[in-house]
Parts: sequence; structure tokens; C-alpha cells
Amino acid sequence: MNGTEHRRDLSRESVLYAMAMVFSGMVQVAFLPFISRFLSAEAAGELGTLRILAEAIAGIVVLGLPTALIRAWHRSGLHRAILVRGMVFPLVPTTLMVASVFLLRGFLVSFLNLRHPEYLVHASLLGVGIAYVQITLSLPRAEGLAGRYLVMQLARGLLALGALAFLLYATSMEAVPSFLTARWAPSFLLAAFTAIMMWKRTAGTRAGTAPGEENLTGEILSFSLPLIPATISMIVLSSADMFMLRSIHPDLAQSGYYEWASRACLILMPMVLGFDMAWKRFIFRKKNTGGTLGELGRAGLLFMIMINWASLVLAMSSPWLVPLVGGADYLPAAGVLPTLAGAGALYGLFLISQTGCLLTGQTRFIAWMTLFGALLNIGFNFRLIPVAGALGAAFATLATNLFMALSLFWLGRNVFPISFLMVVLTVIPPVALGPLATLGPGWRTLAVLLATAVTLLVIWFMRASGTRLVEEDGDDDAS
Repeated sequence: MNGTEHRRDLSRESVLYAMAMVFSGMVQVAFLPFISRFLSAEAAGELGTLRILAEAIAGIVVLGLPTALIRAWHRSGLHRAILVRGMVFPLVPTTLMVASVFLLRGFLVSFLNLRHPEYLVHASLLGVGIAYVQITLSLPRAEGLAGRYLVMQLARGLLALGALAFLLYATSMEAVPSFLTARWAPSFLLAAFTAIMMWKRTAGTRAGTAPGEENLTGEILSFSLPLIPATISMIVLSSADMFMLRSIHPDLAQSGYYEWASRACLILMPMVLGFDMAWKRFIFRKKNTGGTLGELGRAGLLFMIMINWASLVLAMSSPWLVPLVGGADYLPAAGVLPTLAGAGALYGLFLISQTGCLLTGQTRFIAWMTLFGALLNIGFNFRLIPVAGALGAAFATLATNLFMALSLFWLGRNVFPISFLMVVLTVIPPVALGPLATLGPGWRTLAVLLATAVTLLVIWFMRASGTRLVEEDGDDDAS
């Protein structure tokens, strides 16, 4: 397959993955009216704490396998063996994490201000379910089955939303476990379905019998295990804000406002995660088949222009979006949402900044920078949460994502050289969203119109000068 076809694949798969994430994000946003209707701000913070605990469990159980499995899929024809290892490797960390939650249940209930210890069971199930969804779905991604991925994510989202409505309206289950059950039950169903589908598709290679399989385990783990510190650090990054809001701020409602704003920002994740899922397959294939740094740099720059625009629209809409969807009880979330929207855009930049390290296999750099970012995030939270509550936690996330993105760009500059001026121009809008959102409605509308015009103009200029995903090969410069 030539370079132009690879770029077409990147475009097509990015769109399909983004559509899948749109459906997933719409489901999470559709949860907001249910949260506003059935949960107080304090209970919403409790739900957010349990959700983040589940994501922490998932981050450890997943063992950094999704990216490693995609890489192994394109380096080896032992696809059945790769599937088996993807299903078996997480069993040990699953057992350890469930046992740890059980042994530490008293501490967790007290530290997180939980009302019922049994909520931890739902958090554990959700964490394991999320991990296996990530692992199993990495294999259709590796094979380029973006269309099937879209259909499966759509089915999962509809099941989750239907299950939530059923549990809240037709059963006596309490609200918090209803929200959690509506997520972990469809996750296990999807993981099982995907594993069966890929088992049938890999029937040509039997695990345990193919030549060269003895090296497969070492190849997968040598790539994935260095990502575990990065994963643990991302767990700290994703959980520190909520955990510290629940433990050191006297107003538990602040955690609810943060949870509400975080879920609203999930509307940005389809674009971010959709591109990221296609991006990893794209860069590994490019390394094997040949390509240019210019192709990677321009694709990343186009993506950042679009995500910056989307985050600005969300931030400028927050003063009317929060009262409309959340009601009067969640009005303080309008002050948190713009800063978290900027942090979401910088998270997209952070994903692109890993390109150089991923291409060279130096995943340890990602691990160390993410670990340092996690420690930095904790320090920011200690300083800002007592002063500004949920808004302080949002600023901590924004600053941390900015630091990690810039650091990884610097470390990978020899492999993935990006213009420093382009990086600076890319990070300014997300950082400025918080102050811009405090302007009056007329100024906010003007900001959206101007940003839209500038975004369209820049995209047109880049395409007119040959900067596009589908173009002729031969340009070696990076944006």
C-alpha cells in the first residue's frame, strides 16, 4: 500500500473512530440530565470518585497492552497468539486489584467519603470491564476494522443509556450503583463479543504452534510494561483532582461541580480519541512502509487547530449550557467548564507529542514525563484546591497537560521535529479559555465567530499550500 493510501486510511479511520467516540460521548453527555435529576451535587461527586477509581483499576489491569498489541499485530502474523495473550495477561493484575480493593475497603470508604462500602464492588467491575474493552477493541483497530468498531461502540452506548433508564425508573436500585451498573454491564458484553469475533477472524494461526511464538511474549511485554508507569501516572492525573476535592475541601459539592463539568467536556473526547486511535496505527505503518515527517506534522497540526476551535465553542457556551442542562443546583460548574475544556484540548496535544517516543520505542520517556506530571499535578492541587475548590483542580489539570505536552515534544524533537512557533500558537487558545469565558455574551459570541473564521482560513491556507492528509509524497519537512 502506498503512502497516499495510508493517508486516506488515516482520514477514513479518524472519521469513523471519531464518530464512534461521538456516540460514546453523546451517551455520557446524555447522562447529565439524569445526574441533575437523580443526584445531588454531593452524590454526583461520589459517583465521580467511584468512576475515577474504576478508571484507576482499569489503568493497571490494562498493562499498557492496547498499543503494544497493535504494534505486535503489524510486526507478526501470529494474530491468534496475540489475541490469547491480550486476554490472559490482565488476569493477574485483575486479581491483585480486586483483592486490594477488598482489603482496603475501610480506608477507601473513609478517605473518599462513600456512603456504602458495596459501591466499591460496582467500581471494581467497571474498572475490569473498561480494561477488557480497551484490550479487545485494540485488535479490530489493528486490523483496520473501524466500521465495526463504530457499530460496536454505538451498540454499547445505546445499551448503557437504556440500562440506566431502566434501572432508575423500573427498579429499586439506588441511583449511584445504577449509574455504575449501566456502564459495566454493557462493557463486559462488548468485550466478550469482540473477543469471540476476533477469535473467529484469527482462525488461520493457532496459538502455541506457530514458529517464532516463543519471542512474542517478550516482544509485547517489553513494549507495554514501560508504559505501566505512564498509565499509573495518568491514573494519578485523572484521580488526584477528584480524590483531593473529596478529602481536603470542606464543601463536598465542589466535587460534584467538577464531575459535572468533566462529563460535559467529554463532548471533546470523540475528536481527541478518534484521531488518537487512528494516529497510532498510522505512525507504526508509516515507519514500516516509509513516509515523511511532514505528513505526520501536518496531520497533527490540522487536528490541533480543530480541537482548539471545538474547545473554544464549548467554553464560550458554558454560561448558558450549564443552567440549561444542569439547572440552578449546578450553576457553579459554569466557572469550571471553560478551564477543563482548555485542558481537554491540551490533552490532545499531549497525545500527539508522544509521536517521537513511540516511533523510536522509547516509551520510558513517556513514562517518566507522565510520572513527573502526576507529581506536579498533586502539588498544584494541594495549593489550588483549598483556595479555589473545583476551579483550582481544573487549573491544576490544565497546567499539568501543558507541561507534559511541551516536555515530550522536546524529548522527541530529533525524531518528530515540530516548529516551536507552531507549538506556542497552538497552546495559547486553550490556556486563555478560562478568562475569555468571563466576558459578556456579546464578546463571547464575537470570540466564537472570529475563531471560526480564523480556523477556516488557516485550514484553507494549509490545504491550498499542499498541507493536507491526502497529498503527494515527497515533502520531508514538519510543520
